[in-house]
Amino acid sequence: MDTKYIGEHLLPGQIGHFSAVLAFIAAMVATISFFMSVQSKEDILKESWKKLARWAFIIQAFAVFATFGSLYYALYNHYFEYKYVWRNSSRDLPVSYLLSSFWADQEGSFLLWSIWHSVLGLILLRVGKKWEAPVMATVSLAQVFLSSMLIGIYILGYRVGSNPFLLLRLAEENQGLPWVANANYLDFIKDGNGLNLSLQNYWMVIHPPVLFLGFASTILPFAYALAGVWTREYKEWIKPALPWALFSAMILGTGIMMGAAWAYESLTFGGYWAWDPVENASLVPWLTLVAGIHTLLAFRSSGDSLRITFFFFFITFMLILYSTFLTRSGVLGDTSVHSFTDLGMSGQLLVYMGVFVIPSFVLLFMRWKELPRSPREESTYTREFWLFIGSMILMISAIQITFTTSIPVWNKILNGLHLKGLFGLKQDIAPPSDNAFHFNQIQIWVAIVLGMLTAISQYLKYKSTPKGFFMKKIAVPTVISLVITGLIGIFGNMTYDAYGAGMQVAVYIMLFSSVYAIVANGAYIIIGQKGKIRAAGASVAHVGFGMILLGILVSSAKKEVISIDRMRMLDGGFFGSESKENARENLMLPKNFPVQMGDYHVTYAGDSLAEGDAKTYYLVRYERRNPENGNITEKFTLHPDAFLSNKGQQQLTPNPDSRHYLTKDIFTYITAVPIKDEKSDTAQYTTHTVAPGDSVFFANGYMILEGIEPQPQNRNYVAQPNDLAVGARLKVFTKNNEQYNMMPIYAIRDSKYDVTVADTVSPLSLYVKFSKILPTEKKIQLQVKESDTFKDYIVMKAFIFPYINVLWLGILVMVVGFVMSIVQRVKANKAKAKTIQS
Repeated sequence: MDTKYIGEHLLPGQIGHFSAVLAFIAAMVATISFFMSVQSKEDILKESWKKLARWAFIIQAFAVFATFGSLYYALYNHYFEYKYVWRNSSRDLPVSYLLSSFWADQEGSFLLWSIWHSVLGLILLRVGKKWEAPVMATVSLAQVFLSSMLIGIYILGYRVGSNPFLLLRLAEENQGLPWVANANYLDFIKDGNGLNLSLQNYWMVIHPPVLFLGFASTILPFAYALAGVWTREYKEWIKPALPWALFSAMILGTGIMMGAAWAYESLTFGGYWAWDPVENASLVPWLTLVAGIHTLLAFRSSGDSLRITFFFFFITFMLILYSTFLTRSGVLGDTSVHSFTDLGMSGQLLVYMGVFVIPSFVLLFMRWKELPRSPREESTYTREFWLFIGSMILMISAIQITFTTSIPVWNKILNGLHLKGLFGLKQDIAPPSDNAFHFNQIQIWVAIVLGMLTAISQYLKYKSTPKGFFMKKIAVPTVISLVITGLIGIFGNMTYDAYGAGMQVAVYIMLFSSVYAIVANGAYIIIGQKGKIRAAGASVAHVGFGMILLGILVSSAKKEVISIDRMRMLDGGFFGSESKENARENLMLPKNFPVQMGDYHVTYAGDSLAEGDAKTYYLVRYERRNPENGNITEKFTLHPDAFLSNKGQQQLTPNPDSRHYLTKDIFTYITAVPIKDEKSDTAQYTTHTVAPGDSVFFANGYMILEGIEPQPQNRNYVAQPNDLAVGARLKVFTKNNEQYNMMPIYAIRDSKYDVTVADTVSPLSLYVKFSKILPTEKKIQLQVKESDTFKDYIVMKAFIFPYINVLWLGILVMVVGFVMSIVQRVKANKAKAKTIQS
């Protein structure tokens, strides 16, 4: 094609794509060089290969940074000639959300992952010491695959990766379209496609980088464990690996809970967790990583559980790669609300997973018998025994979550291999109808066991624990926990019988388990650590874990829907047959019409559309009154927002808003708004001549003219100095025995012209005008209309989440505990290294 295109900015794309290809090549060189350094027998060759590998890795790291800079530069300057920029951004997008658009799609998220690998790798070049070469060989190989996701070139007829710098006119779906041959086609592209509204939230600026750092960091405990098997130094790798494993668990856990906070503040999950497949895919590796940390601690102190530690660290990284496949292959498209679509890289993702998983597990199996193990029998009165049991419980939890999350994968395998008949299946395996209960009925017992073990295991000693010592130390925390649990049960009204007596019993047992974990670990800081808080990182993390369990339990078991539709305004299929919304749990709020909701009177007071913002912000006022005297005791305003897309079907994308208290949150979001189209209302006013005491019937009831009011009050009427106004005092009765008052107004202004001010009953879509006075007949004329469409209302859902702050505070406490443990381990390693040197 000889067309010379006008206005294209090709340099950023050329630099970016060159950097991506350079990173790919340099990563291959680094991988081979680090591998040869490990395999070489002579020290000179080892150092020579290592030096080459270091320079190659540094080059690939800076190439990755250059790729990032080029893409962000194109996004910042709105270069819509690039498909990635056009697809994920727009000119009205605030600068603060440009980073969100950077990792909104697959290419950007792979690049973010690669950036973190580069940063971690550069740190390891300085601190890796004798483990640098074998560990960095693994990290460099991962960089080969991540950089391959960004090069977008054809190798032997197969497209490797997806180029984020692909020009819009060169995209396959645009080939053959008339505008492609137009030299000034950019003149017609005024704006980009824009960023998904659910991603336009401050959490999406900070959550993905933290989560992907967590993903990236899991390669380090995996790489150290693999290095230990590879070099046959089965014990030595543990000391440098433990701080990295703790760091990875801390960051990955923080990233997951940031995602929960994003869901709580920005999505309509109705809370912070919905067992969505993408949530599960990030949670499961964290569970196995935590299990591996605990078995690693057991081995360091007792010599037990080394084999299972290798397994847990290997399976953690495998699950990270598997979750990547799940969320980026498109296989979860029908079961997850925020998975990626398939970009044709499913094959690459499977190869990526296979290259790491198969060799590592084969090598582990081959050297299984060489791995050290303790010859003694484990006693149940040892800490290492219960650490092992806890790790197995975590593994059971991971298996249940993974199996259900992978149902779309099982269906594809069964269909692809024609194995349905072999297993007696006539159709695809169906996902659980009640997703939350399916997981909760198993996971609540997992949480109970983990809470108990978290409380008790700290008081056990490694290798052997005197029975009297254990009972003496644990007795007081146990009694205190029982008392606190009883008080919460009695005064906290912990009833959760939605799923029967069995779940109710489990709730009370979990309540004790959560309290026990907090109290016992808090007491252990005093009893076991003798108040030495700096050495109590594990106990602090366990206190945080117990608080998380308690916060989840209380906020979920006592979660209350307060937006109950007692007037049944939304009955009759308001949300449609395919909607999962429960109409009885949604409340219609007509504009400026107070509606009782729980202990509050709630009023929809209007909406606003900020300049440059596609969202509509709804003003919802809450008031609580004293039931004895009617005085307002509390009032506040919430601003839930929503975006109504008019592309194709009307689709509402809401963002919640919450009122935060110390002991609860009131969580509110919009579920429906009217389509404000005046032309759609075809109803006409009908005229009625009435005298005081007369009735006027309409479809949903009737109204009685009680009298004429000489000093009328109407929220839509603003009196002028020379107005002569009267109002029609109407009492409205509905078929459902509901009553409303109306006051339409008729006025003569300046003795010259008539003014009529209608009144409305928005829940009934009823409009009444006072149009004329007939003095000779002692009657008036009313005009009545029942509108075909509602025009001024919102439908809203509201929950009370009690003690949700216990959950968020627990996360902070657990992170602090992880940090303390990391610092403690790093200091211990340095002290031991100095002792050896001296």
